[in-house]
Amino acid sequence: MSLTKLEMSRRRALAVMGGVLAGPALIGCEASPAGGGSASADGADGGNGFPVTIDHALGQTTIAAAPKRVVTVGYTDHELFLALGLRPVGVRPWFGEKIDHTWPWVRDAWNGSTPTYVGGSELNFEHIASLRPDVIAGLYAEITDDEYAKLSAIAPTVARDAASAPYTTDRAAMFRTAGRVLGKTDAADRSLAEIDARFAEIRKEHPEFTGKTAAVVDPSQKSFYTFSSTDPRGRFLADLGFAAPTQLDKIIGDKFGAEISAERADLLELDRLLLLADAESRSWLDRNKIFQNLDVVLERRALEIPYYERPYAGAAMAYNTVLSVPYAVSRLVPKLAAVRS
Repeated sequence: MSLTKLEMSRRRALAVMGGVLAGPALIGCEASPAGGGSASADGADGGNGFPVTIDHALGQTTIAAAPKRVVTVGYTDHELFLALGLRPVGVRPWFGEKIDHTWPWVRDAWNGSTPTYVGGSELNFEHIASLRPDVIAGLYAEITDDEYAKLSAIAPTVARDAASAPYTTDRAAMFRTAGRVLGKTDAADRSLAEIDARFAEIRKEHPEFTGKTAAVVDPSQKSFYTFSSTDPRGRFLADLGFAAPTQLDKIIGDKFGAEISAERADLLELDRLLLLADAESRSWLDRNKIFQNLDVVLERRALEIPYYERPYAGAAMAYNTVLSVPYAVSRLVPKLAAVRS
C-alpha cells in the first residue's frame, strides 16, 4: 500500500474538519504572495561547504551553491528545512493543504505564511517549475524514475537515502541530508544531539519502557494496518526504549507497514499497542470481539492516540521530525507511563 493510499481515508475526514483545525491557527495570518513568495532565504549560509555531492536512491546530485529556493516533494521534508531556518517555496501536502502548515509544532516556523502546495498523490511539475527552485528534495517520498527525471530537468533533485526502503529512512539520516543541501550540517547535528539527549533522559526516567514490545496500528480501514519498526512511528517507539515485535516485522518485511486481518488480531498481543483511532474506527474496534478479548485490551495496555483529533499526538509521532518530536514526547510519554504492566 502506498503512503498516499494509506492516508486517503484520513483526508476524507480532514476535509470535513479541516476548517476546525485550520481556522484558529490562521487567525491574523497574512496570505502568501502568489507564486510561492513566502519562502525565506535565511536558511542559506552563504555557500559554506559547496559544491556538495549527495548520493541517494536514484543517483547522485551535485549542488553548486547554497540554495535559497527549495521545493520539497517528500511528505515531511518541509519540516526538515523549516527546522534549519528555510521556508520552502513549494511543499507537497500529506494530511491536506489546510492542515500541514497548521500543526501546533510547525505553525511558528511558517511565521504566519501559507505554503504553496505542489500537488498531492500526483506532482504538478509545471507548478514546481514555475517556482524556480534551486533544489528539489524528495527525502520522505517514493519518487519514480520518471518523476525523478522530470524533477531533475527543473532543478538538482535529491531523493531518499540509498540504504532505505521508501518511507523508512531514519530521522537523523534525512535531517543530515537536509543539512548538507543547505550547507548547515553543524546546525543539523546540534539539533539531532538535543533530540537524542531528550530521548536518553526519557529512557532513564522510564526504565519500564526498555525491552517492552510496542507497535502503532491504524484501524481506519476495518483491519489493523501495522507500522514496522523502521517506519517513523516505529522508530519513535524505539527511541523511547521499546522493542520491535518480531512477529510483526517478519510479516511486514522491508516495507513501512502491512495490513493484519481482523482474524489475526492475536498478532497484536504486545506489551503496548498504540491505536490511531478516530470515531469511526473506534466504533468498529468496540464491535470486534476478537480484538476486545485480547489481553492487551483487557489489561488496558492498548492506548488510543489521536491522529487528527486534538491533541494530534499521533500525527506528531508520524512526522517524527526535529520539530514534531518534542510535541509528540510531551503528549505520549505520560500516557505510556500511566500503563501498568
